[in-house]
Amino acid sequence: MTQTWRFRTVARRAFPFLLAAIPVAPSLLTLPVPARAADVLNASTGDEVSAVFEKAKPAVVKVRSGDDHFALAGSGFFIDSKGTVLTSSTVVGNNGAVTVEVNGAQMEAKVLGNDPRSGLAMLRVSYNAAPFLPLGHSLDLKTGNEVVGIGYPLNLPVAASQGLVNGFEVRYLNQFFATTHIHASASLSPGEVGGPLLNARGEVIGLVVPSPDDGRTTYALPVEAMQKIIADFNQYGCAKHGWVGVNVVESKDVNLDGRSVRVVQIEPTAPASKSGIKPGDTVMRIDSYEIYRPSDVLDASFFSHVGGTMNVLVRRDAKMLSYNFPVIERPQNHFAPAQPTQPVVHGAGSSAQPIVINHGASGSQ
Repeated sequence: MTQTWRFRTVARRAFPFLLAAIPVAPSLLTLPVPARAADVLNASTGDEVSAVFEKAKPAVVKVRSGDDHFALAGSGFFIDSKGTVLTSSTVVGNNGAVTVEVNGAQMEAKVLGNDPRSGLAMLRVSYNAAPFLPLGHSLDLKTGNEVVGIGYPLNLPVAASQGLVNGFEVRYLNQFFATTHIHASASLSPGEVGGPLLNARGEVIGLVVPSPDDGRTTYALPVEAMQKIIADFNQYGCAKHGWVGVNVVESKDVNLDGRSVRVVQIEPTAPASKSGIKPGDTVMRIDSYEIYRPSDVLDASFFSHVGGTMNVLVRRDAKMLSYNFPVIERPQNHFAPAQPTQPVVHGAGSSAQPIVINHGASGSQ
């Protein structure tokens, strides 16, 4: 399968989904609701889940965008005492008017950044001394770890959902997600998108994103990816996804050492075009990321920085060769939104594409 390898920014096709955000409509309140806090608290770990929920819920807010004719509603959460709120970009959409509900009061929010590729949006409300959630780490998560999601299901009062980490999702890379996501067993209701996914200590380990399996399970953007985009928002007012212009395909290397990412093209005007890297080279490492499969490229790509450099180690015949590329901002004609912005189902073809290696968020250079 051919894919375009973009370091930190991968072109993604639209993928069917239902749970990006919910239109605010009374009919939604008649839909069945998955097991919520009351059910969770009956579990063997009920006391722990209850403690996490009670401590964290004051920092979780309802987010709404749009107008009286069409509005989207979802969840969000404070990350500092200055009124900074994180939510899903699908909850904000292309709407200019965004409000955050705090203790029943509607507050106008300023959009500090909105990045459809990663699925993250950052808002600011005038609310000093806001209760906020600490950011944790997702790199030490293991399959089977308990996690707690908090949000506003179907525009109802805040509730908790408990689940276990199922794994770390790579199936939807280059189709739906820009980097590997946390996959948990908790079911997801419309309206919970944009809320936090917490560990047993009540620390944010991810932000809940639209589910590609219609809410049967939960997917979350890892906190480390959130922090990369937050840093861009703070510095530039937008997310900057990198690009170096190397296209790769998945192809087993003849050395049979598990490496399966091969260079097929260097774009003529790209930063890598004069570096010396050649079609046929097997990609071994990108910066500190060992590369075995295209998903490794996508992850390495996501965390590259525009204005920096990318080091790529390749194998050519029996030789190891190292190349450095400057990372520039991804050209507009290479950009494709990670997720649709409307809360409806979008279909897309499944034809393979090259992975573009960019310093950015996915699997291309």
